[in-house]
Amino acid sequence: MSSIPAKKIELFCGTGGVGKTTLSASRALYLASQDKKVLLITIDPARRLKEILNLQEENSGNIETIPSSFFTGFADDKEFSFDALLMSPAKTLARMGERHDTTQGFDNPIIKILTRPHGGMNEILAIIEVQQQLQENIYDCIILDTPPGKHFIDFLQGTEKIRQFFDKSFIDIFKFLGKPVKQEQTSRGFLSLLIKSGVKKLLSFLEKVTGKNFVDSFIDAIIALYNNKDSFLTAISFQNQLKEKTFSNWFLVTSVEQQKTGEAEDMQKTASRLMHDDNFMAINKSLSPYLKSWNTDHATPFLKELKTSMLSREAILLEYAKNNFENTIDFPEILDNSPGVHVVELAKRWSQLNDQQ
Repeated sequence: MSSIPAKKIELFCGTGGVGKTTLSASRALYLASQDKKVLLITIDPARRLKEILNLQEENSGNIETIPSSFFTGFADDKEFSFDALLMSPAKTLARMGERHDTTQGFDNPIIKILTRPHGGMNEILAIIEVQQQLQENIYDCIILDTPPGKHFIDFLQGTEKIRQFFDKSFIDIFKFLGKPVKQEQTSRGFLSLLIKSGVKKLLSFLEKVTGKNFVDSFIDAIIALYNNKDSFLTAISFQNQLKEKTFSNWFLVTSVEQQKTGEAEDMQKTASRLMHDDNFMAINKSLSPYLKSWNTDHATPFLKELKTSMLSREAILLEYAKNNFENTIDFPEILDNSPGVHVVELAKRWSQLNDQQ
């Protein structure tokens, strides 16, 4: 197929274990070698990227520069680099607070729980992080190593969660409770009165069960988030941008090894409202280059059958990809234990695709 032009956002998604993190790192390495300014962000809680790039957990949330000298065997004749970021919800929230001078409100026990890696706000704050990076406009390309399976769907639905959370009726609730909120006046109709009455009963119940301190912390946490409403709502535009062909590349990664075509199809259907039709199925860990060169003329019947069976599995996957995706690209299985070697060899495959134009 023809070369794959770099775009502002490139998403690598797929189920667990298909190699999307390694592929996304190889894409970052390749694009950086083409003089692109690249940021690679991992939103995957498994943090496989940390192992591949030797990133330190204590630096989560901070951008680290990966020099080309970290890898050997790819474009060794030139010096270049790309940036990498292990997603940290707490750091993203802190930067957002600094921008709006609202960091004091985030010193709240409930917010600290919510912004842990598995605390419930990871997907929403990941979108905000990406949007903030887009606004700063430092990078030619931002590559996203997304969470596997269901967590990727949660990431895609993050903007809808933002929209629901900031429904204006909630503002009335906190005004009713006597807490200051930096928002415009809203209507006080009959529906709002019903909402207020229900919340009053709920909070009275919570106060009896958990104590007044918990209720106050809960209310203050919600207000702190509301005082940063603009950053949250700006992130909603990211969903619409993803639909633009000129803005994003989508790579749905699967592997010959795992044959997870059913799960890949489910993910594609769920993402279809955001994914434009110029997308890619990336088939990873293909053995066909090795199998085709494997001479079984004098092999046992078992080995001959094994070769035929393995080639058949790949053929079925390729046929599925051809029927369901606009573009299909394949990457060979890398027979080496070193993550760095995997990244380099896969980057060479990106280079080959570019040379085929």
